[in-house]
Amino acid sequence: MDAATGLFTRDLFAAHLVRLAAAARERARPMSICVLRIADKADVLWARSNGWLDRAIPQIGSMVGRLVRVEDTAARLAPEVFALALPATNQAAARAAAERIAAVIGCTAFDAGEDRSPFVCEFDIGVAQIENGEGAVKALERAAARALQREAV
Repeated sequence: MDAATGLFTRDLFAAHLVRLAAAARERARPMSICVLRIADKADVLWARSNGWLDRAIPQIGSMVGRLVRVEDTAARLAPEVFALALPATNQAAARAAAERIAAVIGCTAFDAGEDRSPFVCEFDIGVAQIENGEGAVKALERAAARALQREAV
């Protein structure tokens, strides 16, 4: 588990994702994967360069983990990138869940020091539903690529 956030690490998530995808195939149920990447906005860039974003990451990760259903899995893939595995969830419902999580976190003001207003985080979101014959890691890669292409939410 990721020490700062309590979420799955990248490698543990990938292993678990394979098992979840196999179970979804056996049950003939959809499964989607979401990637939430902290967007490069002016306040976040300042917070990152001054160490305040690193201080906010544990709270952000904790929020990501608490804002999903019990059957979902949340992970920290990279310092500012989170992922969700959403069993029994189609792509449209997964996008709605990711946008809801991003909106809740986006309403949270994070400390930026005594002389500066708090900052907020927005997210670039990518979502992919696992397609027939596709491996779970491939769907994760598609979701990550989409997060890099998306407008901030």
